[in-house]
Amino acid sequence: MRSSIFVSFLALTGAVYASSHDNRHARRHQNHQKRGYTVNKWLQGQSLLDAFNYDVKPADNQGIANYVDGPSSGLVYVDGSEKVVISVDQTPYSDLRNAIRMTTKDTFNPSQNLLFIFDIQHIPCMCGTWPALWFTGSNWPMDGEIDVIEGVHLYKQNTMSVHTGSGCNWPNYIINSLSKLTATKPDVYSCDANSDYESCGGSQDSPSSFGKAFNDAGGGIFALELNDGGIAMHQWNVADVPQDIWENNPNPSGWGDAVYKMPADECVIGDHFKDLMLVINTNLGGFFSEGVWAIDGAGGQETSCQKQTNFNSAADYVKQMGSVFGDDARWIINKIVIYEQN
Repeated sequence: MRSSIFVSFLALTGAVYASSHDNRHARRHQNHQKRGYTVNKWLQGQSLLDAFNYDVKPADNQGIANYVDGPSSGLVYVDGSEKVVISVDQTPYSDLRNAIRMTTKDTFNPSQNLLFIFDIQHIPCMCGTWPALWFTGSNWPMDGEIDVIEGVHLYKQNTMSVHTGSGCNWPNYIINSLSKLTATKPDVYSCDANSDYESCGGSQDSPSSFGKAFNDAGGGIFALELNDGGIAMHQWNVADVPQDIWENNPNPSGWGDAVYKMPADECVIGDHFKDLMLVINTNLGGFFSEGVWAIDGAGGQETSCQKQTNFNSAADYVKQMGSVFGDDARWIINKIVIYEQN
């Protein structure tokens, strides 16, 4: 996410959820061992909030969000169904609009052989928003970055990417094998963000993998496999989620092709992805948003935000139209489950 989204990335075209198990059923499975995986952390409701710290500072990437403490500001809370809601301030006019960037207290490494399941009901989906769920180390980009969910405005297509320092490549044979994602720069293999932060990423082909289209489909699941053998990312709308995930018995070998793959043969995963923190944030405006503000078709969004809002910039819209940043600007997260392979 940092300096990882790029205007040309965004010019790519193409394009109430309920868990299958109640909370008691979920808790029964917390310590239950499944086909090679054991629950490392089950984050739901208050336990999810407790797993995060909150940045308190103005946004980066030219955004006009002002990041604040979530619980004390009232912008982050647990609803009556144990879902975590992450919202945006609705003050009518604000030069810097209050929003959330939350970062896990724990860090994660490939040597732990981890599988992350993100059960998402709603992704922010309105002009001016730049939501993302991603991982980063403290020394960017040398410690790595993995973008699992990212987009802007009313995008329908999610973007996935990784970024590193020098020495990590996305192999040509992998890029050519992708069946669910279109690479932004298929002829650039280095993932070094210092030389080209448009590489090693792409747009999902699915027209309901992000934003309003994802939400209207009932939400769904994003998954990340992180181990020394490589990185793989998956996504399903709720109707297509593999049954083993609902049964808390994940079996990635039966999921078919991953949306995104980064093998270890040209990138030593443990060297390039270190002490990763999970970040969930909603930036507002910023260079990603501004770069496609006037572009029809970007990310599967048929009509540009400039035409839809009659504002000439994302920044002006965000500053002046606080009242519209209501339900559509929210994240709703059912749970995050972190599995560890035995």
